[in-house]
Amino acid sequence: MSSGLSLCSRSGECEGDEAIAEGRGVIQGLRADPALESNLEHQLTAAGKELARSSSAEGDPPAFQVTVEGAQQPLSPLLQDEVYRIAREILRNAFHHAHASRIEAEIAYDRQYFRLRIRDNGKGIDSEILEQGARSGHWGLPGVRERAKRIGARLKLWSELGAGTEAELTVPARIAYRTVHRREGFRLFRRNKV
Repeated sequence: MSSGLSLCSRSGECEGDEAIAEGRGVIQGLRADPALESNLEHQLTAAGKELARSSSAEGDPPAFQVTVEGAQQPLSPLLQDEVYRIAREILRNAFHHAHASRIEAEIAYDRQYFRLRIRDNGKGIDSEILEQGARSGHWGLPGVRERAKRIGARLKLWSELGAGTEAELTVPARIAYRTVHRREGFRLFRRNKV
């Protein structure tokens, strides 16, 4: 039984096959997500290993490293899930499209903010695509921007052809960290009682 969603030529090439394959990959990624794991560093390391395996068909996978600055803070579970999904999409693009030899993810736990920075030394993104916010028919960058906005984060993208790409996601501490919310609420409660 055919769904009628893909148009196939006489040679057997189907226009919808690529979209279907990409959709299956996304669904498999959702099932494979360690969504309940509380350590973002471990989540990103696992995602990098998985993406390296899937990109190895195109040649040697890039070297991948995750570093952490500052003492790990417990993130709000919903925020962590969104940060992970943003990071995974950026990493997926870097592994599959950047032709990079090195990809780095840096997590920073600061008193004022939480920051995630992902950079590669690949081919870069055309400035016109960055200005438009997406390449026609691709939804990765718009999805990343929507997720960032939804969690109150600031997302910056820098890229130069031949010099790689860097994405920086910054979330204020009062939004990012679970413990900040509890402390502020307790202080406010004490002030009101006095």
